[in-house]
Amino acid sequence: MKITDLTFTEIDVPQPLTRVVSLVPSVTETLFMLGRGDTLVGRTRYCVSPDPQVRAIEKIGGTKDPSVDRIIELKPQLVLANKEENRREDIDALRAAGLVVHVAQPTTVEEGLSYVSTCGRLFQAEDAADAIVRAGVRQLVALQDRVRELEANNSLRVKPRDHIRPRVIAFVWHDPWMVAGLDTYIGDMIKSLGGDHVLEQSTERYFAMDPADIAALEPDILLFPDEPYHFKDADLRFWHQNYPHVAAVKESRLRLCDGQDLCWFGARIPESLKRLAPVVSW
Repeated sequence: MKITDLTFTEIDVPQPLTRVVSLVPSVTETLFMLGRGDTLVGRTRYCVSPDPQVRAIEKIGGTKDPSVDRIIELKPQLVLANKEENRREDIDALRAAGLVVHVAQPTTVEEGLSYVSTCGRLFQAEDAADAIVRAGVRQLVALQDRVRELEANNSLRVKPRDHIRPRVIAFVWHDPWMVAGLDTYIGDMIKSLGGDHVLEQSTERYFAMDPADIAALEPDILLFPDEPYHFKDADLRFWHQNYPHVAAVKESRLRLCDGQDLCWFGARIPESLKRLAPVVSW
């Protein structure tokens, strides 16, 4: 099967696939949800879902430091990689050794669902992939309907809000405080859920930001995922103690959330949208 990946490389993928290495946690999970987890012969230490099934697969290092030599020894028919999560030099080394590497990088929810379809074709699991995509589309349509309902309800409020979508900022790291900005999957997830991604027009994808500057943007919701940094109640207390005047603090909208739901593209999207909908809402 010939397919062109994100790097504009046309690759010839053998069929059927029986030996695959995944360098992306959400891709590993997606293959299991498509019923093709048994094709995996290698995965990263961060590929932890589904547990415990994934434990039977050999670990070949991390997303940024995989053992290229060991991957080559495993003789996979296909290596699945991600432009953001994996290093170019590792991908180049695998290709130089003659391995077939498919590189992707969904930055929107729709692109995440499209990637599920791609995996469905590559792994001859079209029916399972189509079911997941349909479920994801239904959730997206339901969320769009919810925004329209909010618009109608707002017009009937005694004191209508000056904006319908809650203004949302999502953190990705602490010390320094880092946020999701331009062209990120997190940002599109916020918009898909009916929020206003405040930092959408920033010049960087992920960057450090002073808490005072964040407060000045008057966010309605601050999101604290449990990965890649595991935010906890102590991080929320910092905002209560130092910025009690911010709307997100005053209205108790400092929200811990599942980092995998917020950050992982792929087959989990339909359920992620369901779980995150109340998190990104007034």
